[in-house]
Amino acid sequence: MTRTAITNATIVTVDANDTVIDGGTIVIDGDVISEVLRAGAKPASTTDHTIDAGGGIVMPGLINAHTHLAMTAFRGFADDVDLQAFLGKLFPAEAKIMADRHVRVGVRAAFAEAMLSGCTAALDMYWYPDASIEEAAKAGFRLQTGPIFIGSNGPDNIPFEQRLANATSSKPHQWILAHGTYTMDPTQLGATGELAATEGARFHIHASENAGEVADVQSRYGRTPVELLDEKGLLRSGTVLAHAVVLTDAEIARLAETHTAVAHCPSSNMKLASGFCRVPELLAAGVTVGLGTDGPSSSNDLDMLAAMRIAALIHKGNRLDPTVLPAAAILRMATMGSAAALGINQLVGSIEVGKKADLVRLDPSSPSLTPIYDPISTIVYAASRADVIDVWIDGRTVVQNRTCTTLNLGQVLSDLRAEGLAISQ
Repeated sequence: MTRTAITNATIVTVDANDTVIDGGTIVIDGDVISEVLRAGAKPASTTDHTIDAGGGIVMPGLINAHTHLAMTAFRGFADDVDLQAFLGKLFPAEAKIMADRHVRVGVRAAFAEAMLSGCTAALDMYWYPDASIEEAAKAGFRLQTGPIFIGSNGPDNIPFEQRLANATSSKPHQWILAHGTYTMDPTQLGATGELAATEGARFHIHASENAGEVADVQSRYGRTPVELLDEKGLLRSGTVLAHAVVLTDAEIARLAETHTAVAHCPSSNMKLASGFCRVPELLAAGVTVGLGTDGPSSSNDLDMLAAMRIAALIHKGNRLDPTVLPAAAILRMATMGSAAALGINQLVGSIEVGKKADLVRLDPSSPSLTPIYDPISTIVYAASRADVIDVWIDGRTVVQNRTCTTLNLGQVLSDLRAEGLAISQ
């Protein structure tokens, strides 16, 4: 087992006390963090490799709580429109090109983009999930996904009942993914929820993303999306609602009571003019909130560092209160909050002994990160993906000196351009 020491680091742990260690050392044994040492302390035994962080920040890998990774090929395809117009353009385009190969090409590009910006794990909702799982294993990316359901045949042209049969007959799944209450009827929602409960799988769905969606579902079923999900028993521990922008006080209380988590996607919400998720109220009520980018076609990137800054700023501006969602709360949302929402907080999300070595090293010589008065504030308000030097996932170096080590980036981008050309023709 290889032992690596990252020395002379400003360690931002995101532990229960938001501990920051100046000049500390992290020891990685294989895929696990075995020691987190303060300045001057020596590892318990000899290490095979030593990496001098140069006083720079080492932080937990960022965790994307909601995205559609293989949408990289649709980046910029439907801009400056609202959610409904966006989907109206996207769905036909997906149907035109959707295949196993398209997903593989798109998701490889997504893994490269994510890892180069310090993201080490994601909850992904997209077609051909088995292809994404295989590509994630090759890239070394920590992927959470599973079978996806929609009321129509979908761009992969599989009827709902066939999707259900396929998922039922295949191996147990980590997740069951349902598109939304506006693209599935109550019976279909109930069936997917039942499947998740039977398998012990977690459940993920878009819900209450904008006022138009809420009005649509209410007009059809006499209930809001959250009320409909509650009626079907889908508000529960292990469920993650993507967006949850339009919520009543009673719905927030119900999410807290049922231990339902929310994936907050501020970049997408702003770009589609969906509104402001009530994150301060959700956190005050005790709801687990993770941070996501949404897909790279609705937010146009997979940059979790940018998502953190946007989340911090929009809520302060919306509330006219600079104390709302301080930097530590935002960083926790993108690490331990997302990890808790995904059910992997015992494995990742903080730098602590016994956890997996999913780590990010930032550039100590970056002008935008100099000087550092508060490392946590520096990460949230100043750091960008240009500052990411090294990334480890499961102790494996996936980005070294700003270069992907597990992907041939030139080939990945060449393949992606070909997919974009096919879409535009």
